[in-house]
Amino acid sequence: MVWKKLKFNRRNTLKDKIPNKPGIYFMFNKNDELLYTGHASRLRHRVQSYNQKDDFNAHPTKPHLRGKIDEYAYCVMPEKRARRFEKQFKLRSKFNFK
Repeated sequence: MVWKKLKFNRRNTLKDKIPNKPGIYFMFNKNDELLYTGHASRLRHRVQSYNQKDDFNAHPTKPHLRGKIDEYAYCVMPEKRARRFEKQFKLRSKFNFK
């Protein structure tokens, strides 16, 4: 498995930085603590959605996370496998609903 960890800013969520394929993503704070994990069928679209402040349909955790995210990591993998990994990591993260 190949993990890519990048600073969380608008430039690092663009097309050349993150693919639009299925996989799992992780959000970290400045102390490198895991804040949130999730899976997506389109990684780039999902990670970019955390930068959208005017998204009225946003998940309730997104507004709480925006100011705390310092870095993110992702791994491209089939969607079913990503769902299984997400369940394992949810127990370790601060903002996931368990």
